[in-house]
Amino acid sequence: MMSLLYGLGQLYWLGSDIKKESTMELHYALGEYDVHTLMRSLTPKCEHLLVSCVWDTSPIHCLKLFDFRLTMNGYCCTFNYLRLYDSIFQDKTSNTRTINMYRYGNKSSFDFDQGLKVLLRLNESDDFFYNIPLQGAQLQFSDAYDFPDSPSGSFAMQIISPSVEMTVMVTASITKASRDIQHVPIKLRKCRFYDESSYLPFYTYSDCMLKCRMEFLLDNCNCTPFNMPKMEYVRTCNMKDVPCLQEYYAQSISVRPNVDHVPDELELESVNGGIYCPMCYPTCSKTDYSYDFHNVLIYPEYLNNIPDHNRDPWLQGVNYTGTSLVNVRYARDVADCYGQNVIMKWFDLISNIGSTCGFITGFSFVSVLEFIYFFTIKLMREIRIRRQRVQNSTKVVLEFHGSGPIEPMKRYRPIYWNEITPSIGPKST
Repeated sequence: MMSLLYGLGQLYWLGSDIKKESTMELHYALGEYDVHTLMRSLTPKCEHLLVSCVWDTSPIHCLKLFDFRLTMNGYCCTFNYLRLYDSIFQDKTSNTRTINMYRYGNKSSFDFDQGLKVLLRLNESDDFFYNIPLQGAQLQFSDAYDFPDSPSGSFAMQIISPSVEMTVMVTASITKASRDIQHVPIKLRKCRFYDESSYLPFYTYSDCMLKCRMEFLLDNCNCTPFNMPKMEYVRTCNMKDVPCLQEYYAQSISVRPNVDHVPDELELESVNGGIYCPMCYPTCSKTDYSYDFHNVLIYPEYLNNIPDHNRDPWLQGVNYTGTSLVNVRYARDVADCYGQNVIMKWFDLISNIGSTCGFITGFSFVSVLEFIYFFTIKLMREIRIRRQRVQNSTKVVLEFHGSGPIEPMKRYRPIYWNEITPSIGPKST
């Protein structure tokens, strides 16, 4: 039976190779079962994993900071996860998310003692199925609003090995877009605002890609995997559906980019062209995080011998055997901030071109209008006036010669000889 239960790992890792007969045998052996209830009951709980916690130098019970929520790797202990639901994927008509819901993320300062500290107890007996052949716990990072899903983006992961102290340095990079760019077509600016999509009530690129992938699997397998948000009135895949999910898994995590020509280097032909999500563009205003991980070995035998009065208050009375420490804090007290805005509008462009031409060559926009006027309107008017003059002169000549015989025109008039010769008549006496 234990070998059959090992097949439940197929619900986490669809890339593994287990025969279809084994999955069907396990499906019938389980009888009537709900996948979410079954996987939640088999997952180690937070109270068994988290020993002691500190937030902002104040010791706090770990169960007040962490929730047992669904992720791409099944049920995990999550901190500062602001999605209201992990088993229901909200439809576009809902409005359950606002822009100012962060509780913890902006409260940590630069000092080393600020941030989150957790002491983990890694029980090797809980390591039943490995989707990654490494011993320890998975530390995942994602946006507080986004479902933790690696293929959809906004995700980082690191393995916490036994007997180490891991320090995670978080660096934030903020991109803020002005609403002035909203009049630019989406295909040209290549981003969306959070309230601009009819596909999601609160748009993020990660959620858009996640929903597109879920709809692809729903169309092909008539269900959605349990480690994704559940859609309303949609069946959750069980062991019977694992062969179908395995068939389309590689294609579902390969997204075809929104470009006219897809580079051959992507080798999308090997995954049937991938999936096409033309409605998904990056978010215009967003916060990106980068992470630096530093590990230092700890020696439980030595630390257990340290008396309590020499320990930090939150570590007093702790047995370090089989544990690891995690410190998460910001690396800097400032964040890089970038802006997206319209550099210039059409009238600014014309003004700049006109000013440059006028300064360098004496050429201005008024000169352009004068050229257009003199070589179009003025020229056509002169041509029309000349044509009218020619027509009028031809009409006058015809009317003048129309009543009599036509006589040849003489170039010179006859000479009056008496004007140039002396008088010849008799003289008077």
